Amino acid sequence: MLANICEKSYAAEAQYTNFYGGGDISWSLDGQHFYCLSGAAVNQVDVQTSQILQSFGVSSTTEEKKKPANLDDIDVEEDAITCFALSHEHLVTAHRSGLLRLWLLSTCNLVKLWKAQHKGPVIKIEFSPCGRLVCTSGGADATLRLWDFANNSCLCALKDFPGPCWLLRFHPNVLRKEIYAVGSDNTIYCWNYQSKALLHKMRGHLSQVTGLSFKSNDAECNELATVSRDKVLIVWLLEDQVEGRQLKVLPLFDELEGVVYANEGREIVVASGTGSLQQVDVESWKIKNLLSQSDFQISRLLHCCDLKQLALVTTEQNIIIYDASSIEPVKHLVGYNDEILDMCFLGDNDRYLAVATNSKHFKLYDTENDMNCKLIVGHSDTVMALAGSHNLLISVGKDCSIRLWKLEHEKACSLEALTQQTNCHTSTIGCVAMTHNGATGFASVCQDGSMKVWNLNRDKQERNSYTFNLRYSALAHDKEVNCVAYAVNNKILATASQDKTAKLWMADSNSLLGVLRGHTRGVWSVRFSPVDQVVLTSSSDCTLRLWSISNFTCIKRFDQECTILRAEFLDHGKFIISAASDGLLKLWNIKTNTCLQSLDEHTDRVWALAVSGRSNRFFYTGGADSKLIRFGDVTQATRNEALDQRQETLEQEQTLHSLLHAQKQLHKAFVLALNLNKPKTTFDIIVHFVRERDEAGLRQLVDQLNVDQRVALLQHVKAWTTNSRNSHAGNVILKHLIGDALLDPKARFYNNGNMVEVLTPYVQRHFKRITEMNKELAFLEFIVKCM
Repeated sequence: MLANICEKSYAAEAQYTNFYGGGDISWSLDGQHFYCLSGAAVNQVDVQTSQILQSFGVSSTTEEKKKPANLDDIDVEEDAITCFALSHEHLVTAHRSGLLRLWLLSTCNLVKLWKAQHKGPVIKIEFSPCGRLVCTSGGADATLRLWDFANNSCLCALKDFPGPCWLLRFHPNVLRKEIYAVGSDNTIYCWNYQSKALLHKMRGHLSQVTGLSFKSNDAECNELATVSRDKVLIVWLLEDQVEGRQLKVLPLFDELEGVVYANEGREIVVASGTGSLQQVDVESWKIKNLLSQSDFQISRLLHCCDLKQLALVTTEQNIIIYDASSIEPVKHLVGYNDEILDMCFLGDNDRYLAVATNSKHFKLYDTENDMNCKLIVGHSDTVMALAGSHNLLISVGKDCSIRLWKLEHEKACSLEALTQQTNCHTSTIGCVAMTHNGATGFASVCQDGSMKVWNLNRDKQERNSYTFNLRYSALAHDKEVNCVAYAVNNKILATASQDKTAKLWMADSNSLLGVLRGHTRGVWSVRFSPVDQVVLTSSSDCTLRLWSISNFTCIKRFDQECTILRAEFLDHGKFIISAASDGLLKLWNIKTNTCLQSLDEHTDRVWALAVSGRSNRFFYTGGADSKLIRFGDVTQATRNEALDQRQETLEQEQTLHSLLHAQKQLHKAFVLALNLNKPKTTFDIIVHFVRERDEAGLRQLVDQLNVDQRVALLQHVKAWTTNSRNSHAGNVILKHLIGDALLDPKARFYNNGNMVEVLTPYVQRHFKRITEMNKELAFLEFIVKCM
């Protein structure tokens, strides 16, 4: 009985999507959230879970307060955000249309909207330390404008510098009323915005200034550190009556991208574009290398004083958080995944998930620690495929190399590179598969149609040392090979190719067992059943096929609407989950050959599908829409919900029967029948009032209904009106509903799906029929009187 209610059901438990598309990024003072620019929205991201909590943008509210009349023609859906700034209570966004929007952080509500009055979009915006003033920099007019948004006024416009300005800061001391801006001539300009006087011109850099940081947020702050791509750090003295005197100039011999004061102003931390961090002691001016790596390029450096942490933002939109004292990585957030190409589980209980994206670095997620991520570096070109077995992982890619990795259990979420071989194939390696139940070998296939099987050897003396060597090579297919897989007993290999076939091979030798023919287009994936002697294939001909290993014939076929890119067995081979090019996932029952469920969380091609082999209770998917989604088994919960719903329905039907026959409470019975969606019962109650000519009772029936119940009643009227026998009751109710809508225009929204327009032809037909009948009756009455 339970199986009939719900055989199998899955639901999305967590979704990890892009939240940062490059550009401005801010860190909250408490260190719990990042505010990241992404197209037409600014996303508030939780640091621990990497989840988007709320978004600030033109589509996040339906009502814009105080909107000027001359801005009605702006297409808000395409009004991208160029920059934003953060204060304690507010967030202000500058848009391509030239608008500035002020948002309340606590409620995500739009507070104000005004025109920036710049020529072209605003390229930089900044809050004053008090949070009541906003300074904007125009890209085309080389002008700074200071806004008092509380009083709806522009305080001043500063024009005495060559723009555009890409760096903009207020002095932490509000009483000094100073603004610092970097011009296109690499000079730092300082104004007093109250007197509008240009105070200082700090010249010293020879290239673009990329970072600017005050020593502290205290009122006594009198030092400013700046870095530039001229590979120089300059510390400026900001004392009164001194025009920007250089306190120290330090060459750091690398293009610099960010600078912050740390350790209560006693140290300066500088980030270079090549990925290194350097620390400068402000007393001895000694330079210390904190982090030396060339794995990624740094675009921004952030500092959280409360948590004493540093955040590096890379050019690939990754955010890496370090402890400021020990420079140990604390958290890694992935702001932009690009296309997800492949993924696999490894570790005890499939705790870790390795994900290959459209990058030469792949990512390792800890699924039991808020999806903490580690960037794994090693390949020189895009990683195309991954395969894991317990604590070993093999990665292959466009660089034609194969790399073997081992999971380090002592360190959280980390892989150790064991060995590698370059030029293993002559072209891009598209797929790799490892043996089951203890890795003793693996197979790789590539675009030239070849397949290579490798022995994986473990050193008897050094348990952590592995090597691999080629066992044999074969030309498996005439066209590109898309997939390779091992049988459960590791004795048979299967390959799938664009030549419309799948082939079975002996794993120990390159002898061909059989060819699976039947697909009319290329075959994308192939999998062995964990319990039966069958093989599953998916193809561009929009079908899944099950093949018998004994005679190589197709025994079952499952049809879908578009190309099926991946397919896996679930629940010990009882079900199949398939992923298609339209982003749709389908759950199939193999025994009944039926589709049990469709999951539409993805919006583009689903390239990757990883099922947990330990528990079969969840699986992950990833695709071209950059979404990484975890689906969990909710079969039991769905069954319980269905049983509870059935029990509740039985109780309500019993109550309805009692109201109709024992208590004769037709008004209550009518409402309950609407809630249970019983058109026959509601029709009988209305007919009763019509026959009794109880117009007041009918009026009371309609008046007691809420909006949802009126919508349900309108659906019942539609069912009655299509039949001439029941049309009279439907027309009577329709008269009351339309009458209410005419009296109260706000009540018209219950006309769901233009229901009245749909009913109009039927009503006109019944009106014509009744009119003809009245004519016939009148003629009959005339004949009778004449007799």
